[in-house]
Amino acid sequence: MSQIHCHFCGGIIQDVATIEYRPPRASAQFAVPQATPCTCSPPVVYEHPPMLGGPEEDQTPDGEATP
Repeated sequence: MSQIHCHFCGGIIQDVATIEYRPPRASAQFAVPQATPCTCSPPVVYEHPPMLGGPEEDQTPDGEATP
């Protein structure tokens, strides 16, 4: 399993459900990855959040969920 490092402190994120995803930007400064746990609350990652589910689970084109 791969490790995700906090871009703010460089520590390893223990609980991926707590990550605060921020849009990627050229001016963002990233901490050097470390082997220690992240202590940020919430941990920060400068990238788009991962997609959940596949394309077959998309909503209808008008944005409403199917009944």
